[in-house]
Amino acid sequence: MTSETTTGRRGSYAKGVAKREAILDAALPVFGQSGFHGASLREIARQCGVSHQSLQHYFATKEDLLLAVLRRRDERLRRHFDDASGMRLGELLDLAEYNVEVPGVIQLFNTASAESTSPEHPAHDYYADFYEQIVESTSRYLAVAERRGLLAPGFTAETAARVVLAVQDGLQLQWLYDRDAVRVAEAMRLVIATIVTVPLAELDELSES
Repeated sequence: MTSETTTGRRGSYAKGVAKREAILDAALPVFGQSGFHGASLREIARQCGVSHQSLQHYFATKEDLLLAVLRRRDERLRRHFDDASGMRLGELLDLAEYNVEVPGVIQLFNTASAESTSPEHPAHDYYADFYEQIVESTSRYLAVAERRGLLAPGFTAETAARVVLAVQDGLQLQWLYDRDAVRVAEAMRLVIATIVTVPLAELDELSES
């Protein structure tokens, strides 16, 4: 094998990766606006400037494409699911700020999560697993606060995790209706401050000790 052949293969691979990412970029807002059932592979192919056949070379079905979009969107969160100290609330706040800056992310989350409550939806198992893992990971982070009595009365680590995540989901839905008035991360910080009785930086240190 010559160096030219190797270089050619690397270039071809890089182009393939770039095209796959372009398809995912185009699919995100289409799924967000039209939902799974309303979206079409032909429309997504048109949006990213490839043929329907070319798109199906990368994603054979609409189900495959939706799950790939969801996995890429949630990759940042899932990296923390296996952390020994769990999912930090600060990471959720950072993600809330990031989400409002990326077109289509919040819309996709709300559309897909609402549709996928049906067991027949292709993303049903994905979302069931996602919520199970994020609740477990966030609860693990908050467990040290529960053990040390640093949660507001009546809260367990799991209850606190579920409330914070529910607040985030609800605020993101409201943000879609009024993007100027709703400050997702800011409102989340206020809610967290009523649940966790110490600064998050202090809780981070405790969770690592």
